[in-house]
Amino acid sequence: MVKTWTDWDWAGAEPEWRRALVLNPSAANAHAYYAHFLASTGRVDEAVPHSERSLELDPFNALFHGLYAAVLCFNRRYDDALAAARIAIGLQPGHPVALSVLWIAASGSGQHAEAFAAAKAYLNVCYEDHAVEEALEQGRAQGGYAEAMRRGAGVLVARSSASYVLPTDIVFCYLEARDHTQALDWLDRAFEIRDPNMPYIGLPCFDPLRADPRFQDLLRRMNLPRG
Repeated sequence: MVKTWTDWDWAGAEPEWRRALVLNPSAANAHAYYAHFLASTGRVDEAVPHSERSLELDPFNALFHGLYAAVLCFNRRYDDALAAARIAIGLQPGHPVALSVLWIAASGSGQHAEAFAAAKAYLNVCYEDHAVEEALEQGRAQGGYAEAMRRGAGVLVARSSASYVLPTDIVFCYLEARDHTQALDWLDRAFEIRDPNMPYIGLPCFDPLRADPRFQDLLRRMNLPRG
C-alpha cells in the first residue's frame, strides 16, 4: 500500500500485491486494494473481478462497496457506481470514501443535485467546517452547482493556509466549477506533497484536463498511462 499510494512505485507494488494474494487468496482487503492499483495504472478490466471478489468475501463492508464504486467510475459505469456507493452509505452513513465516490459518480452521470448533496456531506465529514457548507449553499443559490463548487474551493483554499486540506479535494471542486487553471495549479501542489489521491487522476472526471501539457507532464512524472 505504501508503494502504491505514497511512493507511486508501480513496478515495486505489483509483485507485493500478487504475493499477498498467493499467501491468502481470501484476503478481501488485498483484492479490494489491488483492484485500485490495477485501475489506477490503466488496467481497468482486470480491476473489476478483484473488486467484485472483495465483496463476495466481505459483503457487508462499506469501504469495499465504496472502493468497488470507484472502480466502476474508472469504467464509466456511473449508474452501477451510484448503486454501489449508495449501498456503502446504507451500510455506514457518512462513510467518506463512499461519499466521495458518490459525488464523482453523480456528477459523471449529470445528476448535479445528488452530486451537490454528496459533496456537501463529504466535505462536512472531512473538515467539519460550517464555512464550507455555507459557501456551497450560497453558491448554489446564486449560481447553481458550478458556482457552489467554486465557492467551496475558495473556502478550502483559505483553510489550507492554517490547517491541512487534501489538495485533491480542492482540485475536484475546481474541476466541477470548470476552472481548469486552478485545478491544474492545485494538482501541482498535490504532486509536491504526495497527496495519496494522486493515483486517481486516471478517473474520467479528469478528462477535461487530459490534453493539457501540464497534465500530461504530471502523468509522465508519475509514470501513469498518458492516453
